[in-house]
Amino acid sequence: MTVLDLGCGPGYFTVELARLVGQGGRVIAADLQQKMLDKMTGKIRGTGLEKIVEEHLCQIDRIGINRKVDFILAFWMVHEVPDQLRMFAEMKSLLNPDGRIWIIEPKIHVNKKSFINMVARLESAGLEITERPKISISRTVMISPNTISKLTVI
Repeated sequence: MTVLDLGCGPGYFTVELARLVGQGGRVIAADLQQKMLDKMTGKIRGTGLEKIVEEHLCQIDRIGINRKVDFILAFWMVHEVPDQLRMFAEMKSLLNPDGRIWIIEPKIHVNKKSFINMVARLESAGLEITERPKISISRTVMISPNTISKLTVI
């Protein structure tokens, strides 16, 4: 399995994702800030996870990865993206046909109305939310394979 940890920050989830996918898998730790990627790299140095985790510096207006992934984790970062429709389209283009996207947003920064507006943008892009997993102090949506194909690339 190949996982994209989008907006990985200092690698909080990257380490655990790498352990989950194991030696046969791959985690792409992507962030807009090199300092965050450096912190993530420091966390995995000497752990044996270096062979599983690939660092990727995003561009200001796009993710910029050129290979397919099975799962995208976007934890507490979508609210920081100015052009969410463009990002959602790019996320779709990166997914394998049976891939999934899990978006988790912080209640402390994203009020209910803002989250509803984000979901409306997802839906206007042709995505249907299939699950709403519960995560403490967060608002979440899961997009599953049968709905991803509906996304129109912008």
